[in-house]
Amino acid sequence: MKIADYIEFLVSGEVQQLAVSDVGDLDPASVVTPTDIHEKNRKKLTTYLNLANIELYKKFNISVKTLELDFALAGEEFSIPDDYLHAINGEFKDDGEDIPLNNNTKDVVDEVDSLVSIILVDPTKVLIKGTDAKGRKDMLLKYASAPKLAKNIRSKLELPHTYTEALLNYAAYKAHVSVSGDMKAENNTYYLRFRESCKQINLLGLNTPTTLSSNSKLEDSGFV
Repeated sequence: MKIADYIEFLVSGEVQQLAVSDVGDLDPASVVTPTDIHEKNRKKLTTYLNLANIELYKKFNISVKTLELDFALAGEEFSIPDDYLHAINGEFKDDGEDIPLNNNTKDVVDEVDSLVSIILVDPTKVLIKGTDAKGRKDMLLKYASAPKLAKNIRSKLELPHTYTEALLNYAAYKAHVSVSGDMKAENNTYYLRFRESCKQINLLGLNTPTTLSSNSKLEDSGFV
């Protein structure tokens, strides 16, 4: 659905009592020019919906991508794509054997650490620790990737309908918290509703990750 469709839901329900609900006529065929207030509120709600979408992609791994770490030697660093949210798992490219993440334990034989791990150094890069005893050097890092941000109310939000209720609850939470930082107030109610929506998605088995998956090959061998 488009951002305008989600905003229609919000202004007729979750944020109806807030000033941000004044968004004007969202019909694309409307001849009425939106006011500055309308445009400002539309941008706010678009931001809240983008934040909600990112939260859902992070929580449910809606889009999973694979980063290829070719000829990954001990001590080498590789840059992480901009759409990286968090790591899911690592594996050797040849046989699919798991590679532990962020494991600093060492298994030293003949002064060589043979316990390979992919270490998240910071949000921009990973480090290869250890040298594989079998000589395998090509690795894969599967990660949850962020969605594209919606630019305006005509932009389409990349999100399966399964997550609509959770999306609206989180966007409403952000809208209410921008008015009041009191977590005992209405904003907390919508955050709790968001958590319950997510719980129901899991309980009913409605989460279908990797439907938006693709590969992302790291061409550069890493940072110097």
